[in-house]
Amino acid sequence: MGNSQVIKINNTIDNKHIIVKLEQNVDTLEIMSLNLNSKDIYNSFNSDYGVIIGRVIANNNIGVPNAKISIFIPLNENDVNNSDIVSIYPYETPRTKNNYGKRYNLLPRVSEYEPESNEIKPKQPFGSFPTKEEVLTNTTYLEVYEKYYKFTTVTNNSGDYMIFGVPVGTQTVHMSCDITDIGEYSMTPATMVTNLGYSPNLFTDNLTKIKPSNDLTDLPNIDLQEVSVDVIPFWGDTKNFEIGITQVNFRIKATLISTFILFGSVFTDGEDEMWTSGEDYTNNRKPIELYIARNNINTPYLGTKRIGNITEKIFYYPPEISDDEITGGTTNPIEDMRLLDSSEYSVFKRDGDFVFLIPCNRKKIITLDNGDKKEVPYDYNGGIFTEFRGFVILEYDVSDVNLNINTNIGSKTHIKAIRYKLKIPQSAVIGQTFNKDDDVYTMDWRKQNYKFEYNNMYSIAKFIGTVHDNNDDDSDFSNSKGHIIDGFYDFENLNNGSIADNHHPLTRNVGMIKVNTGDDTAAIIDDFPHNIDKSSIGDLMFGGNWINFSIHLSQIGFLYDGYAYVKDLRGNTNFTYNFKDHHFFQSNTQIIAGGIPDTKWLARSDLHFTNFIKTNKTDLNKILDLNKKGFTSDEISLDGEYMNGISIENVPHKTDNTRAGGAGLINTNPNGAVDQKTYFFRGLGNADCIGFLKELKLL
Repeated sequence: MGNSQVIKINNTIDNKHIIVKLEQNVDTLEIMSLNLNSKDIYNSFNSDYGVIIGRVIANNNIGVPNAKISIFIPLNENDVNNSDIVSIYPYETPRTKNNYGKRYNLLPRVSEYEPESNEIKPKQPFGSFPTKEEVLTNTTYLEVYEKYYKFTTVTNNSGDYMIFGVPVGTQTVHMSCDITDIGEYSMTPATMVTNLGYSPNLFTDNLTKIKPSNDLTDLPNIDLQEVSVDVIPFWGDTKNFEIGITQVNFRIKATLISTFILFGSVFTDGEDEMWTSGEDYTNNRKPIELYIARNNINTPYLGTKRIGNITEKIFYYPPEISDDEITGGTTNPIEDMRLLDSSEYSVFKRDGDFVFLIPCNRKKIITLDNGDKKEVPYDYNGGIFTEFRGFVILEYDVSDVNLNINTNIGSKTHIKAIRYKLKIPQSAVIGQTFNKDDDVYTMDWRKQNYKFEYNNMYSIAKFIGTVHDNNDDDSDFSNSKGHIIDGFYDFENLNNGSIADNHHPLTRNVGMIKVNTGDDTAAIIDDFPHNIDKSSIGDLMFGGNWINFSIHLSQIGFLYDGYAYVKDLRGNTNFTYNFKDHHFFQSNTQIIAGGIPDTKWLARSDLHFTNFIKTNKTDLNKILDLNKKGFTSDEISLDGEYMNGISIENVPHKTDNTRAGGAGLINTNPNGAVDQKTYFFRGLGNADCIGFLKELKLL
């Protein structure tokens, strides 16, 4: 291994000269996150030139990537009358403007495709700097580049730069920075408005674009600076082997906020649909009807679905609650968590789709002098947050997506529709769901959270848990037949699509999604994938496995008033195991977290597993190219962290600790193998959560 000599730099000082005695037998000279090869150093022995190094800094010690640095070279008198050169480079001073009214800058003139990231960058070009193709194919551009841009570079991931061979004496060092195009710290227009306080009048297209201006100083995302500096010779003393380096740092004006993106799509059942058949109830009021789909003659078997604007509650742990406390389970979410105010994050919603740009508020870091990142206390004056920990509750508010099913079936008995709300993430061993008693299971449910990291993209996934009942004997529905521990009846089966038969192909599997319309197996609704093939009886279905990017908020029936006619049952066990208790069917004072009450309609955690999934722009662009709403991993190769049958843990079961009914198994067959496929759905009808990201310029 070669020898290296480290030159320590104090980046709190913006401009200075550094004199260093070069040691013998040195292969590499290390400066900040940069290095010089000794061969390059000694080959330049006695040369009359200087070396400029520096860092572009934000937030008091965060190195800014992809800032452009140059030594400004004024238009020389020999080119003043050359119209071809002047049309490209008219700059006698950095403030001189070109034919388009733009002053000297190093920002790209056009966007270009980057194969490594599969992205177009920058999202919006504002500058005048020529492309590589223009320089290589146009002799005038090449002449201008070689003459006037020969001392130009870009900061690395630590915000550091080096310009070698600069003429000694007084020079003007220029910096161009676009804070929407600085790699991992890039800002979005929406975040600039929501979190930095910029006026919305500076932006267009629903806060997705910056309002253009030829005067670059008017643009909120552009920072242009010049510094005059005396460049000293690199070789200051050739006898004592002393070298001289000129340090020039820049501090951008904007405060950077790190965010992550959370997106997805939500749908629910049709206006006249729910899991409870009012027709059969009228005749015999059997509890089995709580497990049968309401058979509207126009929309059989929950065949239609709806979309609307989703309502969210985002709970989080503030930075003073340590990771050790969270992972160690010693927190009390009732007191320790907070509800994120809607003014603190950016929200976009459309046709069932949602996109949240959420600022991080944990794990603050700074850039050390050597370019490494170091965590600092959360109250450090500077740095940038890189994480967020919490959970989300999603629901369709009745005022946004109506829920008017309320049927009088006689004898003072009514059936009313309710719709699940879901906490993400949540999971539990069967019988250990959260409940009204605020026991250890409820506290465990509150504590389940997810760690989000800055500059990443996340979506949602839900395990479609199903419950099938095959008992017609009303007398069997009594407390003696119920398992209060696990919340299910003896004659109930879970996650088993094979139970479907010619008489009840779907209607007794509560939560199952029927994919095809009517009996036409070819008429797939919005490409929704299926994992249960009962085409012999006209059904393709999905259940007992995970769906990624979308969640279904199912509607079920709730009995009230004359409920004694059905042995005190309030609703099917798909929702709650408190059979006779109405706690979760109406508003209550039970705390969710952070002092916020009301667990009404929150679906049980030991059947409705939910989680966040980590994806990436490369995957999402590949999915856009696939051009299908629903698909499986057999159709596309993706690298994100998605949920499937393999990743199911503590799956809903009865009492035998197995995948009862085939959860996560092929065709949900209890005797089948694990389903290796991963299932995806981008949104129902007009919804398309990934297309929405593209619309918002986030892809």
